[in-house]
Amino acid sequence: MKKLFLVVPLVLFGMFNSFAQEQVIKANPIGLAFGIANAGYEFTVKDGQTVTISGLYYNISDVSGFGAGGEYRFYFDGEAIRGWHAGPSVGYFSLSDDFDNSAGFFSIGGEVGHQWVFGEHFALDVFAGLGYIAGNSDDLAVSLSSAAVSLGVSIGYAW
Repeated sequence: MKKLFLVVPLVLFGMFNSFAQEQVIKANPIGLAFGIANAGYEFTVKDGQTVTISGLYYNISDVSGFGAGGEYRFYFDGEAIRGWHAGPSVGYFSLSDDFDNSAGFFSIGGEVGHQWVFGEHFALDVFAGLGYIAGNSDDLAVSLSSAAVSLGVSIGYAW
């Protein structure tokens, strides 16, 4: 029985440790210059496929807000977190101004890019996307329905 208590944790640790080698936490440093802080956590779900969960904080002039999103990536070389990738993305963000006006927006789209892992841990992700944004604001009597183009660079730590 004592051996079982030793073997099970070692097997579980081995499974999670090998899985843990395919994760990246990253942020977009360029966005900070414009008042946008976003960070994400990417993890492997299958060979050559990952999920990214991200958060965003926006503060420009008198408008601030937050958002969250997700992306499913397919890596063309079959190795997760490295190489050319593409996949769908979804998101939601909420904005408000100093006058207590607020608005909420949903987005859906796709991205394509390339992610490098240098050395053992340094990650660089360059990507572009095309999407659709829709939302409205009861406070401002405004609605939005538009196509959007995105470009980005993220740096991070892979393990």
